[in-house]
Amino acid sequence: MTAEVELSRPALPAHQAELVRGILPILVCSVLWGCVGLVSTYIPAAASPESVGACGMIVAGVSMLIARPGARVMILRARGRDRVLQVIGSLGLLAYPLAFFPAVHRLGVALATAITLGSAPLFTGLISRFVEKRQLTRRWLQCAPIAVAGTVLMVTGDAGAHAVSVVGVIFALIPGLSYSIASSVAARLIGQGNASGDVYGAMFGTCAVWCVPVLVLSDGVHGLIGVRGAAVVLFYGCVTNYLCYTLFGSALRYTTAATATTVTLAEGAVGTLLGVFAHDERLAPAAWAGLGLLAAALVLLSLPGRRLHQGVRRSG
Repeated sequence: MTAEVELSRPALPAHQAELVRGILPILVCSVLWGCVGLVSTYIPAAASPESVGACGMIVAGVSMLIARPGARVMILRARGRDRVLQVIGSLGLLAYPLAFFPAVHRLGVALATAITLGSAPLFTGLISRFVEKRQLTRRWLQCAPIAVAGTVLMVTGDAGAHAVSVVGVIFALIPGLSYSIASSVAARLIGQGNASGDVYGAMFGTCAVWCVPVLVLSDGVHGLIGVRGAAVVLFYGCVTNYLCYTLFGSALRYTTAATATTVTLAEGAVGTLLGVFAHDERLAPAAWAGLGLLAAALVLLSLPGRRLHQGVRRSG
């Protein structure tokens, strides 16, 4: 059962509301999302990463459509721009697992997670500023360069210790972009007055349709039949998609998409630390410094910030 945030509750100061109802729930999601890279290392050898991602998306999409009647209504009644937004958002959700799991295979849990999550805030900020023509907070403009610098340092520092796959880096950047697109689309649809659970239910439900041909082309559920395969799929579908995106969607009512994706830098830290301590991966000292910069960006973002007052003209 999902719980919607009641807007009629006693009003909190703006920053306190953003912290308690926006940033903290996203941090909870980030911790769970940070476990995806490690869990993906337990995918049975006979199963393809693409089939795991597709199955997880189907589980999440079907679950959300069952639990959220409003999501079904959104899909059926969508017209024009709303239909386009739902399709774009669903494709963004689809691209994430299809690119992230191969990135983990080529780069390892720690580096792949750090690149994906370190790049997402920058992509979201660019979408917010140049596509949606929205004002960015001064705090975001302070934190984003730190986050990017930390990500670059992790990549270059780790490259100095051992060879880094260029293809793996590209694969790791794709989910950063796709995640940003999906988050921006969801924020816009929620901003139109739609319930957050319905928005993500519609996007995941549509994504489940795209996953069917992906599942067929990736040898179906071969290799996933068994306790280990089923456990990975259920964790990815029910926990990191259904549960986390329900919380994340509610949190988007209290913070911007740009801020939300910057907060999810915590996922990169969790994934990196799990890769190091639970999967015996190694990071160079420079890569550890980059991780420290990512953590600093997250701490700075939790402090009160002000919006820039430079005028931004909206088209139309």
